[in-house]
Amino acid sequence: MDREIVKRIVDEAREGEAKLIVWDRRDTFTVEPSAEISAEEDYLLVRMEDGKASVYVEYGQIYKLVVEKEKIGRQGQRAGFGAVIS
Repeated sequence: MDREIVKRIVDEAREGEAKLIVWDRRDTFTVEPSAEISAEEDYLLVRMEDGKASVYVEYGQIYKLVVEKEKIGRQGQRAGFGAVIS
């Protein structure tokens, strides 16, 4: 996945104070709005639990990112961005 696309999605999640769900080749994990996220040169860096845990995900390993907005009343919206790698 392209760094600029990842950066745009991270910014959208941060501005909306939304959760970011990351799918990579090995796992799927949810990043809470309070976590520190940065789009570095070759990887996405997520620092969680007040800096106790750091996750490095190479852009080439990410195949889907979803910004999950808060659910109010009924089902919330999901805006997903994915890349198909051949």
